[in-house]
Amino acid sequence: MSISPVMQRLSAYIAQALRKPLPGPVLEKTKHHVLDTVAAMVSGSRLPPGKNAISFVRTLGGAREACVVGSRIVTAAGNAALANGMLAHADETDDSHAPSLTHPGCGIVPAALAMAEREQRNGAAFLRAVALG
Repeated sequence: MSISPVMQRLSAYIAQALRKPLPGPVLEKTKHHVLDTVAAMVSGSRLPPGKNAISFVRTLGGAREACVVGSRIVTAAGNAALANGMLAHADETDDSHAPSLTHPGCGIVPAALAMAEREQRNGAAFLRAVALG
């Protein structure tokens, strides 16, 4: 099976993107999305769906790898990502992408945050993961 020229170019572009610095406007937009999503997580942690997410994750236990925003829980990265994603979307103030009808921040930011905590990465690595997520 041969690989199409379009797929070859796309694959090469994606592979190189990991080594290139993020353009200034992309970095700035990413910071805004992170701030928006963290604010939605804090807000969501005080609402019934968020409280339920926190209660559920508290029962799971797990290695102390990542925090659940708005609580004192430190749990396995997957558990923290799940809870934080639920918190981010609890009051539906999280970001949206109209063309795809999605809310990417509530999935990407919590997952990147949990992995950055678990792997002890710095803020620049976290922002890169969100931007390329």
